[in-house]
Amino acid sequence: MRVEQEVWIPTSGRGIAVNGFATYCSSSGLRMMQIYAEITSSDRADKIFRRFSDDNGRTWGPSELLHTYEKKGEDVVRYSVGPALLDPKMDALILFRGKKFLHRDDVLSGLKRFKIYHQVSRDGGRTWTGPVQVVEEGHDTDHWMQGVCYGRNCAQIGGDPIKLPSGEVLVPLTLFPIDENGELYNPKGAYTFSYAVFLIGRWSGRALRWTSSQVVKIDPGRSTRGLTEPALAVLGDGRLVAIFRGSNDKAPELPGYKWVSVSENCGRTWTEPEPLRYDDGGELFSPSSMCELLRHSDGKLYWFGNLTPTNPYANSPRYPLVVAEVDEETLSIRRDSVFVIDDRREGEAKSLQLSNFHVYEDRETGNMVVTLCRLFPDGPEDWTAPCVRYDIAV
Repeated sequence: MRVEQEVWIPTSGRGIAVNGFATYCSSSGLRMMQIYAEITSSDRADKIFRRFSDDNGRTWGPSELLHTYEKKGEDVVRYSVGPALLDPKMDALILFRGKKFLHRDDVLSGLKRFKIYHQVSRDGGRTWTGPVQVVEEGHDTDHWMQGVCYGRNCAQIGGDPIKLPSGEVLVPLTLFPIDENGELYNPKGAYTFSYAVFLIGRWSGRALRWTSSQVVKIDPGRSTRGLTEPALAVLGDGRLVAIFRGSNDKAPELPGYKWVSVSENCGRTWTEPEPLRYDDGGELFSPSSMCELLRHSDGKLYWFGNLTPTNPYANSPRYPLVVAEVDEETLSIRRDSVFVIDDRREGEAKSLQLSNFHVYEDRETGNMVVTLCRLFPDGPEDWTAPCVRYDIAV
């Protein structure tokens, strides 16, 4: 492999980080949509923009401001836009959005007041439906899916949706459960605790109807923050695989793992999660950070994420960023295929984060493209960071 790096979206000023993603707008052609956000603090987008390209991302049209935050009394209303999913059979581009109310702008308070919306474009992103709130069949806008009650807990989109061979859409969610006292369940006193669940969307005419899967759980003694941010793919034999972010927050003696589970019925039920390992059986250490799976046109399944040579603690270190082939028979990472996309460089702080990235395959070149905010190279207090683009020749 060979990688080239460039600044994709520059920062607009000191103390402002920029992160974004791009997706193709139709089942054919080179028209793309880019969504990007300006960020000045953790887990909060200050401004969210959208723009389009008709030449495969070489040039971009003017940016449209989609959202900024709003103050309502002691609450701050914040928004998220993305991920997006292109359904090639329906030639429909589905864009997901989130809306949360933060008491005094406290991120954790938003775990009780969060809703998900979606909208659809069938003309390359020129016009859109909705947005319409995602509500599971048989539920209402507050109790909008099984196990969620607005004002008490929430579920948030945890990764990129995929299209299933059945024609359905599978959306990975992070579910924040409630304990016997009606409070957010957090048995180890870590930053948060969550399980994973999946929304299954089926087309009914031009609308999507939603049902939820089995909740995928893990013993808090194995992962102190539970499971979050599932990365999804369809295996060659038709099964589904999910790789979850875990954590050893508050328990550094535990190994920092990613966790893997399989579904044989289009995401409705899942096997008990087991540690993701190398194909030789060796331990694979990874911090509590997201990962991605990409089925490339060469037929191989690739995993993107952060690997560490020794046991990490909680979220750190979030470098290097690597790509590797997945052995689909053993559901492991081929050790000899690991390729470092980027790493901490001489003079850079240990706080560097190469995470919260997005991946797609370039339709013209077949190269794999990663976009991310290269955050905190000068220390955790400096939010100045552009969004960079890595072009990886396979």
